[in-house]
Amino acid sequence: MFALLCISLSIVPVGTVTAAPADLLTYLLPRPQQAACSDGTFALRWDDLGFVLRTPSEKEDANLGARLDEMQTRAGFKHALHISECPAAGYALLMFSGDVMPGVEKSELPPEAAAEGYVLNVTDKGVVITAVSERGLFYGMMTLEQLLDAARTLRVGALPCVRIVDWPAIAMRGYHEDYGRDQLPTVEDHKRTIRLLAQYKMNTHLWFIESNHFKYAFDPDLGSEYDRFTFDELREVVAYAHQYYIEVIPVVELLAHMEFTLNNPKYAPLAEVEGSGVLCPTSDESFDLVRKMVNEIAPAFDGRYFHCALDESAAVGQGKSAEAVKAKGIEQVYADYYTRMNDLIKSHGKTMMMYGDIVLNHPGILKLLPKDIVMMYWDYGDAAHHPGFDTLAQSGLTTVSLSALWDWANLYPMYAFAFKNIENLARQTAELKSPGHFTANWGDWNLGSAGANLSELNYYGVVYSGAESWKPEPIPFPEFSAAFAAQFFGIGARDCAEAFTLLALAQGEGIAWNQRARKMFHAVPAEQVAAMAKARDEELAFWKNLKERAGKAHVLLKKSRTGRNADYLQSYDLAARMLEFAADMALECRATAEALKAPDFKAKKYADAFDALNARQQILRDEYYDVYAATNKPINLRYIATSYDKSKKDLSDFAAALRKGEKPAVE
Repeated sequence: MFALLCISLSIVPVGTVTAAPADLLTYLLPRPQQAACSDGTFALRWDDLGFVLRTPSEKEDANLGARLDEMQTRAGFKHALHISECPAAGYALLMFSGDVMPGVEKSELPPEAAAEGYVLNVTDKGVVITAVSERGLFYGMMTLEQLLDAARTLRVGALPCVRIVDWPAIAMRGYHEDYGRDQLPTVEDHKRTIRLLAQYKMNTHLWFIESNHFKYAFDPDLGSEYDRFTFDELREVVAYAHQYYIEVIPVVELLAHMEFTLNNPKYAPLAEVEGSGVLCPTSDESFDLVRKMVNEIAPAFDGRYFHCALDESAAVGQGKSAEAVKAKGIEQVYADYYTRMNDLIKSHGKTMMMYGDIVLNHPGILKLLPKDIVMMYWDYGDAAHHPGFDTLAQSGLTTVSLSALWDWANLYPMYAFAFKNIENLARQTAELKSPGHFTANWGDWNLGSAGANLSELNYYGVVYSGAESWKPEPIPFPEFSAAFAAQFFGIGARDCAEAFTLLALAQGEGIAWNQRARKMFHAVPAEQVAAMAKARDEELAFWKNLKERAGKAHVLLKKSRTGRNADYLQSYDLAARMLEFAADMALECRATAEALKAPDFKAKKYADAFDALNARQQILRDEYYDVYAATNKPINLRYIATSYDKSKKDLSDFAAALRKGEKPAVE
């Protein structure tokens, strides 16, 4: 079949940056492996662009054609007239103006680039993308879309003549997402995540599932107090991801971190130690439980892997398995459980993944394990090199790596530190020729709730991780922020890029102040007044810098305008205001502490200040609820709401106590 795809684009000036065509390459995420510019440009006659898609089969044509249609929609193209040439000798996409088509050359890719690589060639006659795989052509299309988006955003009327030869340094790249910690995205928001990952050339989505995240048929009441996914919903997302060349891998806690299950009286006897979240690994009854879980979840995922977690289970040997550990040794007890789990996973036709921390703590386990288990090395520090990763990779076990966004128990991720972690692990992954690097978010508990950091705030870091996994070379914050603002939001203004850099650096470059803003946001005023009375200069500097940077980020974001992911831009602005509020809370507590030392303490003045903070926090709360509800299932919000309800009462009670003449003790 043959048809012609003609496209017109309406251009809306949305940026303030002036750029030359060659500058567009700096806005690509990820950066290509090779890009060689030559003289000349291809003029973008937006109302006279045509596309020809060539694929070997109708199935591939249908999927790539659908992705091309979506690319048009995102780019603002109109009046599309579809085109395909199928069957063709290989994979190619041509973009041109008028009736003059550029010539197609054979793809010249190194052997390691065959699976996902592409060649994108821009001449004065148009653009030609060639690949030896369907996925490779898709990634070439994503690069073309980014070039077009950058040209539109920066008001550049031509593409530079350039030859890009590109492929990923690491085979598996993606997002390890912790669901259910009081946030549970809707199925539609999951699909949106899939699309975003694909646009930035990631191909793996690890789906973290605890017992309160999934409705098990063997016990529908388990976790019923939370929002949960159904089997059909899992299948729907997995099938959707296939269209975008993404493999979804379940991550299921099957030894430790099973608190939600073991707190249930029905399953509490299966714990290693009463009241713990760790199963007894030597109990057949315990294994019957995890077998039921695997048997229900595994069929929902049709990919190659099943991740069994198995991390942070230090309680093993301290309770019911103590006799077995004494008789066989801790390493054999662990190895027996892991091997048994591996057999279960293989019975579903999958390869078992697991976290590697326990194995590194007890390295004798390595000699006892089947070699078909895939280890996931994780470390969230900023070490330039990770010897533990070497140990696992050299053991004969396939090993992948996991960095992290440092979002847990924070209002906004600690990106300055997280980026170092991502960069170093991505580089070492490539050096070891390991098959995968991923980055994780975690919604850990604090102040009675979890997951307060809105999930969309993680995309700044997820996109960076994808870029580093494709080409492990650090990108300076200003450059990355400019590319992220342009590609993710369609904003070319320097102000917006500066706002993202300010937010990334607002909480410092290290982790000395990790979680401080979150805890101060929901402060118990009397406690924090006493604490801030003793605050040293470096802490006061932290709060003043946080206030300045977050406040400036808010001002810059407020005036940014976008038609792309506008709701997510609102979330970033909300995060800026929440960080600024936390800083104001800290500084007000300090001011109150200083004033309390004076004999003429003006109680009403400071009571009014805390009442004003209370009113301001309620405004932020209402907006947070609205933003949360737009992308998440509803039930879990009630758990996050407890933090706001408590803060409202604490602030009100503290202001009332001050008015009564009750003064907190300060040193």
